[in-house]
Parts: sequence; structure tokens; C-alpha cells
Amino acid sequence: MGDWNLFFATSAGSAATLVGLLFVATQLHLGVFKDPASRWGALAQVTLTVLAVNFALSLFLIMPGIALAVRGDVILAIVVFAIYRSIRIWWPVMRLGEKGRRHRIAQSFWLLVLPFIAYADLAFGAVGLVGGSSPSLGTVGGAFLFLFAIALRNAWRLVVSVEEPS
Repeated sequence: MGDWNLFFATSAGSAATLVGLLFVATQLHLGVFKDPASRWGALAQVTLTVLAVNFALSLFLIMPGIALAVRGDVILAIVVFAIYRSIRIWWPVMRLGEKGRRHRIAQSFWLLVLPFIAYADLAFGAVGLVGGSSPSLGTVGGAFLFLFAIALRNAWRLVVSVEEPS
């Protein structure tokens, strides 16, 4: 675990920084986020979930004295919660028919599909940890980087691309 402590500590700090960017983005366009079925609100919520998972797991993984199997179990539990939350956030936006099928597919890609792939990768690494495989930390680390890429793209879109309601 020692080699991974710096990575996970940096991951926690980076997630906290991106949460700050997310809060700035929501403050810039506060009126847009009041509607619970808003695609922008859903994007912000999914991004916050991704960053919260990354932050919490990063801090948990640098805690000393915890067996790899326990680490894997905790990661799996958090992944299940994150997938459940992502589906709950995505469903109201999916039901909106305002901009057609292509728009719903694009929203589904960023709100559900990419986070689901990253969470599946994270779960795969967690299963390896439950089995006692220390190299599975590389899979977990890769999933964290994938989650960061999603969160960074989403946070940037929330800062520069939010459309005010008419």
C-alpha cells in the first residue's frame, strides 16, 4: 500500500479542489439548478457523486492497518450506492422529451454510461482486492483517473456551457 499512499492522498486533494469548482459553477447559474428535472442539475449531482466517491475512497484507502479484503468490500459497497444514486439522478432527465432522442442519448452517455463504466472498473479492482490481489490497486487507481476525467469534463461544462432557462 505504501507506494499508493501518495497517489490516493493526491486524489483526495484533487477531488476536494474539483468540488470547489463545482460549487463555483452552481453559484454562477443558481437559477438553473432549482429545477429537479434540469439536465444541468443532474449533471452537477452526478459530478458531485463522482467526486464524493473519489474523495471518500481516497481517504479510506490511505488509512493504515486495513486488510485488502476489507478495502475491497468497502469499495464494492460504495460502488453499489454510487450506481444507485446515478440511476436516480438520470431517470428524471431521461423522461424529458423536450429535445428528442439524440439529446436523451447524449445526456445518458454523460450521466449514466460513462460513470457506470468507471464504477464497473472500480468494482473489478475491488473484487481483486477482496481476493487479496495487491496489483488490483492499479485497477482501482485507473478507475479513479477515469472518474476524474468525467468529473473534470462535467465541471468545466457546468462553468462555461450552462444555458439559462427562457
